[in-house]
Amino acid sequence: MTALGGAPSPEMATWRGPEPMLSIAIALSIALLTAQCASAQTGPPQGDKTPNDPFAGVAPATPSPETAQEPQVSWLHKFLNDNFGFRKEILSEFDTNADGSGASRQSLGFELQKKFSTATSTIAGFDFQGRLVRRDGYNAVPNDMEGAGHQGWTFEYHNLYLDLYNIFNPLLGADERAASVGRFNFRIGQSYVPFGLSLQTDTHGTLLQLSNGNNFGFDEGWSAGFWGAINKDLNYDASYLVGSGCGLKWRGQGGLGALRVSLSDKYSSQYGIEGGLSLIGGERLAMPMAESDGADPAAAPLPLRTQRIGIDGRYRHTAPKGLLTFTTELSGGRDASNPVVTELHQAEYLHGSRRWGVAAQVRRFFQESRGTNLSVIGELTWYFRNDVANSNAHWIKLNLERQLQNAVAPPHTIVTLQYYFYL
Repeated sequence: MTALGGAPSPEMATWRGPEPMLSIAIALSIALLTAQCASAQTGPPQGDKTPNDPFAGVAPATPSPETAQEPQVSWLHKFLNDNFGFRKEILSEFDTNADGSGASRQSLGFELQKKFSTATSTIAGFDFQGRLVRRDGYNAVPNDMEGAGHQGWTFEYHNLYLDLYNIFNPLLGADERAASVGRFNFRIGQSYVPFGLSLQTDTHGTLLQLSNGNNFGFDEGWSAGFWGAINKDLNYDASYLVGSGCGLKWRGQGGLGALRVSLSDKYSSQYGIEGGLSLIGGERLAMPMAESDGADPAAAPLPLRTQRIGIDGRYRHTAPKGLLTFTTELSGGRDASNPVVTELHQAEYLHGSRRWGVAAQVRRFFQESRGTNLSVIGELTWYFRNDVANSNAHWIKLNLERQLQNAVAPPHTIVTLQYYFYL
């Protein structure tokens, strides 16, 4: 380059010397770039069909012994954390008869629930519900039929059973197992008598009970049997019971066979309807139907031939600002040669807030050799907690029973106040 005046610039003169070296460097750079482009276009040399691996020569990482081993978990930790439930229960109850005789029942209880599962299915379930009870005095309230014989301190258990699900799966092929899901389950232990609505209604903490206590002298018993779905519309429960209630004893009786066929759960969820047909027959120990009948609670029970057939139903329907529920249980049969008829009718209203509810019940038990017991019961409940699944319950109840007929004693009135907490 030259300056404007035509004479060489001093600065340019300073760089004039290296111009041959710069030209050589530029030429070498162009040659190198040209060679690289040609290599990229032609690809790898002939005979090498594998493209270059960017990870060639990199060895896989080897885990250390600490990271290779899973944390050790004890069997007790697994048992208490996998499908395990523990709930607490408090019950406090005071009642008084019209003649002024008062009674109380206080208890602390618990419930353990455990499911045993594989990666794909639940294979078994266990339930144990017990409570430590203190009784002082006694009135024949519906939820404590046998309390006269358990004064002072007593430990009682409500549920104590094991369920085995889909028990025939090991004998079936894959298609047969899929077709029989939920059809063949087995239960052994103490649970509700499979007669009437008891199996579908947990009345453990409630004052208003269903009719089995009057009908058989107990509403829970030791049994073994099958249960499940017949088809999409019907369920079944078939059991053999030791006919002694909560006490596991024989004393010469041969036990009871029971069968109940009921509507499937879809009718309850879609239409608010539950119902079934029940049969029971065999021998049981004749427990006092109610201590107000004059029976001696200390007397040894005797075997009694028993047959019953029953029909039951429940209907739920929305009402203004709440829910109405109607329940009926009817049964007939014989104790030895004596005809027996049992009736129970109940109506309930639960406010939409699920904070309060009212209920009324009429219950009647007739036995030809003993006469008739007939009661009308009214109840008011305030709920502190009342979830839809009944897994949390917290309430206070005021219950008034007026006996209209009593087979062996003058009719009387019982007032009961109950506090209950289950969480």
